[in-house]
This record gives sequence, structure tokens and C-alpha cells, in this order.
Amino acid sequence: MRFLCLHGIGSNSRILQQQTAALRYELGNRHSYDFVEGTLPWTPDSTLKDNMLGDEKTFSYCDPTDAKSCLQTIDLLDQYVAAEGPYDGVIGFSLGANVAISWMIERQRKNSKAGLPFKVGIFFSNTFPLYNMDALQEGRIDHSGTVADGCLDLPTAHIWGARDGGSNHAQIASRTCKVAERSVYVHGKAHEISSSPDDLIGMVKVVNRAIGAAEDNVIII
Repeated sequence: MRFLCLHGIGSNSRILQQQTAALRYELGNRHSYDFVEGTLPWTPDSTLKDNMLGDEKTFSYCDPTDAKSCLQTIDLLDQYVAAEGPYDGVIGFSLGANVAISWMIERQRKNSKAGLPFKVGIFFSNTFPLYNMDALQEGRIDHSGTVADGCLDLPTAHIWGARDGGSNHAQIASRTCKVAERSVYVHGKAHEISSSPDDLIGMVKVVNRAIGAAEDNVIII
């Protein structure tokens, strides 16, 4: 499978590659990954200090408090996938996960017959509330009325830390995906992709479950 990979705020593509290295190794060499870097310079996320290389530049895809910036990012993501795709799946961490889910909800709302752009989604530490797209188009940030339980019809894996301050948003976002198609793993750490051997086993299980379901769906179709 070919995956589009979106990093978190105050991070970059190299850091996401490092964060997911052990997981990707366990998934084997049958997948490929397109790590897309944000273009908006952003202060490094304080939780990433152990991942940084000196004065490494870090970015965001948007300013999460600015409606115009968020809407532009959603539009650019749509254009990027149209130009560089197709992709089989998406991997997102933190804001990257939020942008991907918000975009998919909007795509499905606008044209449910066209289907989703991905067969599978893998989301880590989505600690940002999902965006109300109608509000963004009006120049407002509003996180109310954005979640419809089970509205996204694709296999997904949702992974977050129990000690992450925004874990409630990750839990809410997971509910946008149908119960029968979503797998959840909660580790005991904070805003990170856990590197412990036990957590790696748990993460690989839910990710492989989602990928396997997506592959089964393709065969059925």
C-alpha cells in the first residue's frame, strides 16, 4: 500500500519518519510512504526535543487558530492528493491526523457517492478538535457540530496516549469512523508514538487489522 504521511504541528517529515520507523519496519517492506512537509514555519513542539537535530527547522500545515489558514490547508491537501495520488492510505500524527480526518469528513459530506480518497487511515495522537467546515468557509473557527458518529466508512487505527492532555479529542475523532471498522490502541504515555516494545506490539496489531480489512474490502469489490 502507498501511504500519505502528515506530521504534527511544530515538527517535520524527518521527525515523523523517525517516530514511525519501528512501526514501519514491523509492517514489512510491501508498503511505501510519501512524507509531506508543512510549509508554515512553526516553533518546535516541546515534546519533540529528543527527536530534534540541532536547530532543525519545524513546520505546520496551518495555523490552527486561523480559519483562512485552515481552509487553505484543506484545499491544498485536496489538490495534492489529486496531483500526486492515488494513495491507498493516510498516516497522520497530531494536527496531521486532524487535517486528514476533517478533510475526509468534508469530502464525504460534499460528494458521498464519490467515496473517500483512501482505503485505510492510521491516526496518532489527534489532540486537536475537528473543524466545522461551514464555519471555516465563513472565516470562523468553530469545533461544534463536526462529529457524526460512524460517518467515515473505511478501516482505521486510532492510537493515542492516556497521559496526553488532548486525549479526549482523539477519542472523539475515533468515533467518526464506523465501530466495526475502527481499531483503537491506548498506550500509557503522553503526546508521542510510544517506542516501548509492548506498545509497538499493540500498535502493529491495530494497524495490521486496519490494513487487512482494507485489503479484504478491495478483494470483495
